[in-house]
Amino acid sequence: MPNVSRAFGGPTESLIGYAQAARTQDIRVHVAAPAVPSDDEAWLRRQMTEATLHFFASAGRHAWVVAPGLWGWLGRHGPRFDVVHVHGLFNPVSSLSAHVARLRGVPTVMRPFGTLSRFTFSRRSALKRMYFALLDRPALRRAAALHFTTEAERDEARRLSLALDGRAHVVPPPWRGTAPTGSMDEKAAAPTVLYMSRLHPKKNVTGLLDAWAHVIDAQPDAQLWVAGDGDDEYVRRLHETVRRRGLDGSVSFLGFVQGEKKRRVLREAWAFVLPSHQENFGVAVLEAVAAGLPVVISGEVQLRAFVEEWGLGRVVDRMQAASIAEGMLTVLTDEAGRRAVREQGPAAVRDVFSLERVGAKLRDMYAFVQDEQ
Repeated sequence: MPNVSRAFGGPTESLIGYAQAARTQDIRVHVAAPAVPSDDEAWLRRQMTEATLHFFASAGRHAWVVAPGLWGWLGRHGPRFDVVHVHGLFNPVSSLSAHVARLRGVPTVMRPFGTLSRFTFSRRSALKRMYFALLDRPALRRAAALHFTTEAERDEARRLSLALDGRAHVVPPPWRGTAPTGSMDEKAAAPTVLYMSRLHPKKNVTGLLDAWAHVIDAQPDAQLWVAGDGDDEYVRRLHETVRRRGLDGSVSFLGFVQGEKKRRVLREAWAFVLPSHQENFGVAVLEAVAAGLPVVISGEVQLRAFVEEWGLGRVVDRMQAASIAEGMLTVLTDEAGRRAVREQGPAAVRDVFSLERVGAKLRDMYAFVQDEQ
């Protein structure tokens, strides 16, 4: 995986969950990734106590990180593994790891985690199409199995003619641990909406701020908590947008939250919002529902089927500020609905995304790979 830092968010949380789920089926897990800060490494080792972690020096930034030591290690030790499970596309760490595994005769499982979406290809499209044609499409076609986190992610990938039939497996990230489901008495005094994810253009934070101006017009005492980190320049622009639109008194930037601070904001918030342009799963959405919060998500968050089936919130049009605002106002003013999600949401998450259920799906996917060899 190209990045396992804590700030990477959902992909890292998912990886931890998959490692824990695999252990419920007695599957031994090794994780190989570029090195992370010492605090993050210590946290990862606490989260994956039964996995063996290998970290390697790297160079570069963002998607263009290279880790020659990782590729050399995989070349030497790859043949002792039954499967190499590669997480991510459009980055040298993942793409060349798949290539090395193939050269060493080890079957691969490829997990795109959302990178095959139309939204991904719409950004820097010429460069990405060239990269995809040269490196990732061949790796996907040669993979023994393709790992998608939702049916929607799998179905969107069909347009790329990757011969998915038989090789496509849907294995969602599991829910692990407990969530701080707060009582109604612990909620913030003012109506409060929580955004908790990376600060990135893909997450449509500017669209959220546009919508928030509508919310304040209708409910002047409402508060928006923005929890997450991102590129310094992008975060600076978000702060400037808040100042320019006169939202300073109702929008709070909390930075990256963890530990007790994260538990507190989940307990005290009234609702959760994620109006992303594209989200192949939405681990933060799962966290919010597990904490008993109704969620307001765009139709491009691919947990929407789960949210709609269980009645856990509102699905809105990400391109319409009025739609996002209406979704937030609806859940803020519907106390009975909020109580229902508080009572039913945590149980729904445990039922659908348990470690044991996801572990069994991983076992079946790996067994398929072994049977095909």
